[in-house]
Amino acid sequence: MLTMTATDVINQLLSLPPTEVAKVRDWLSEHDDESPELLAAIDAGMRSLAEKGARIVTRDELTTKVRQWAGKSL
Repeated sequence: MLTMTATDVINQLLSLPPTEVAKVRDWLSEHDDESPELLAAIDAGMRSLAEKGARIVTRDELTTKVRQWAGKSL
């Protein structure tokens, strides 16, 4: 059996005509691990966070906080 890396697959996809790439996209979409149950759980978690007054932080804010907690530069 031939073993390919993700990079190998991507390079092969780049050489395919758009119709074939669409078939691959459709297959990936059909085999996505995001089940309706998972998506519902994510939605419930997001609603819970909103109800509790949680807020979204940016990556920069998170990096600053981690540096403060660690007491040093990363």
